[in-house]
Amino acid sequence: MFSFKNYKNINLLNLVELAKNGDFKAMEELVKREQDKIYMTFYYLCPDCDDLADLTQEALLRMCRGLSSLKNHKTFRSWLNRIISNLFYDELRKKHKHPHCLSTDEQDENGKCELLQICDPCPCPDENSLHQEVENIINETISKLPDNFRLVMVLREIGGLSYQEISNITGIEIGTVKSRINRARHKIKDCLEPYFENN
Repeated sequence: MFSFKNYKNINLLNLVELAKNGDFKAMEELVKREQDKIYMTFYYLCPDCDDLADLTQEALLRMCRGLSSLKNHKTFRSWLNRIISNLFYDELRKKHKHPHCLSTDEQDENGKCELLQICDPCPCPDENSLHQEVENIINETISKLPDNFRLVMVLREIGGLSYQEISNITGIEIGTVKSRINRARHKIKDCLEPYFENN
């Protein structure tokens, strides 16, 4: 139906439908399109993980194996992010680390909001452009978010999911999802403000 060259021009939903129905070349193109996004999602979710490539490969493998059982190809993005979320929780369990619900407004003994004062102390020497420095601060801040806050933030901003989809995937009430994302965004904003004031 499609020549190999034309697979790159097929929109995502049509590509998923073709792959779901056993089109190997469509599956190959789907893997190519999704692998970088999956890797970056794990990068934000598990910044201390040494096996990001392995996690990405496992997510792609589960995607390929399970795609034929996906009932509605329109739910592909949400379905794939559920696979990623499950692998993220598996990784936490491996490290004997459990998701916690620390407040991002938690104060230290002096009444200061220590968690809200995260910044990048030493940017790499070659990060000499504004874009690179800002990106570095954002990445550092996201990596310091409590696990539950980081998960919903990444699913929203990197995964592109709606609040309802995130609620369905995580089992967290939609109001809590919105609250955590809002507070995570404020935390990032607070970290960026001093940077722009000094530059």
